Amino acid sequence: MKKYTQRQIDNLPRDEWGTKQCPTGDYTAIRSFGAGCRFGAGCSFGAGCSFGAGCSFGEWCSFGAGCRFGEWCSFGARCSFGAGCVAESPFWAFVFEPPFETKGKIYPTAQTREYWQERLNIDLSGCYGEIEKRIEPLLLDILKRTDLTKCERRILESWQLSRE
Repeated sequence: MKKYTQRQIDNLPRDEWGTKQCPTGDYTAIRSFGAGCRFGAGCSFGAGCSFGAGCSFGEWCSFGAGCRFGEWCSFGARCSFGAGCVAESPFWAFVFEPPFETKGKIYPTAQTREYWQERLNIDLSGCYGEIEKRIEPLLLDILKRTDLTKCERRILESWQLSRE
């Protein structure tokens, strides 16, 4: 697997949407990544890395201890996280809980919207701001349900905690 340097990452161009396409590789020598980076499957990152907002990671990526993720990052299947990793309002599309600490709301992805509509029996069309307005008045009652999975409960509790 190719090992990348900070200089190589800094010199990658951004596309018309401002995204930096980062190929699969070994990024363990790099500690800081800006916003809007998109990484391929199987990338490796060292301890203490930080990522800006809106980064996305392919499946099988591995992160060292203490990595930090900006808002709205998303993760592919089977990624692994070292101890002490923290994400700010990540997108999460899996049936298991995020294996890292989270701050702010955990956002279900657009691909899971139909699942959540069925589970909550609430119209979840529109943008997250519109969805939030529909869910917030019902959140306490939803959290009283006994049929929520651990992952569903954690996501919904993140929305409740962000209100407090």
